[in-house]
Amino acid sequence: MAEEGGGLAVLRGVVKVLALAVGFVLTLVSLMALVGGLTPNGWARFGVALVAAIAVPAVLTDRLLPEGDDLSRAKGLPSDVFAVSWLGFGVLFVVALGGLSRPMLVREGDRLAASGFGAAAKLVFLLGGAKPEPAGAAPAPSGSAAASVASGAADPAPSATPDPAGSSLPDAGPPKKKEDKGELGPAELFKKLSPSVVTVSFKIRDNDGGGTGFLLDRNGTIATNHHVVAQADTLTVKFINGAVYDDVELLVEDAGQDLALLRVELGKPKEGQAPKTDPVELGDSDGVEVGERVLSIGNPLGLEHTLTDGLVSQRRTYMGRQWIQMTAPVSPGNSGGPLFNMKGKVIGVTTAIVGPIVGQNLNLAVPINTLKALVRPEYPQRRKFGKSGKSSTW
Repeated sequence: MAEEGGGLAVLRGVVKVLALAVGFVLTLVSLMALVGGLTPNGWARFGVALVAAIAVPAVLTDRLLPEGDDLSRAKGLPSDVFAVSWLGFGVLFVVALGGLSRPMLVREGDRLAASGFGAAAKLVFLLGGAKPEPAGAAPAPSGSAAASVASGAADPAPSATPDPAGSSLPDAGPPKKKEDKGELGPAELFKKLSPSVVTVSFKIRDNDGGGTGFLLDRNGTIATNHHVVAQADTLTVKFINGAVYDDVELLVEDAGQDLALLRVELGKPKEGQAPKTDPVELGDSDGVEVGERVLSIGNPLGLEHTLTDGLVSQRRTYMGRQWIQMTAPVSPGNSGGPLFNMKGKVIGVTTAIVGPIVGQNLNLAVPINTLKALVRPEYPQRRKFGKSGKSSTW
């Protein structure tokens, strides 16, 4: 009986150690993913997550410890509380709240990968349900000279060819019959939508560059790519009617998803007349189907308000991120522009070209539902360009 009791004690000890180890890892990365919604700083994410992971179970343990000097009844209680707290929170966040937590975990994996923690990034991608791609195969941002200026190089960012097999999103089932209701022709759509598309120009020290953006609301909120504005000292926004704004605020940025929101005061342009245009209408990127026709309006190589079209090639998870792959051409200057369906709704943010040398028509857009998560009633960390708070390029 003594041997049996001893064996059970050893088994309980092994189970507790495993619960502590697994639970701590799950809790730490889950908390880092949550804190990542507030700050991209790695030390801040890790520090806050570590303090919270230890402080909460410690407070619970203190409340549960018996009063008085007889602590024999509390033998093993602290480790039990820590094991249950860590494992319980980790499973709740990763499994029970999977629909909400997966995008946060994927973004955290992106941040860890960008910081050089490849092994940790693979684990977080796995928890987030994303298939990590080989390192060094990142798509090249298309936003003019943003990346090359930041690195001091004159050549475009290195390109890569994706895994031919790719890692597409789960099969949405049999193709649905396409409705033609409400669809317009390219000429009609350009006339209707181009006034809401803007040219974004930046200056980094003595270097100039630019990209594209689009108007989200009548408050002057403009969406674009993070790498277009990431290290800008000054920024200007120009509408198709000639209205120019140089008093631009950065409302919020997400380097992991390569997205940023800007704001200008529409009624006070530096040059020209205030634009009388409607904001774009955001669609649902989860409903995008392979084979449907799309339009892009942007500023490739500085040629403002250029219309291109193509097809949706695939909905894909690539480098731990979700993308819309399309054949609509992407060139430097297109970054941050809207990708429209034929009903005139924005379904993506034109972002990158993959393999400009060895690949043809391998172009990527961030799904618009990812951008929707950045839109908030208030932006407490908003700032003017040229002030503190610059970010690194994606």
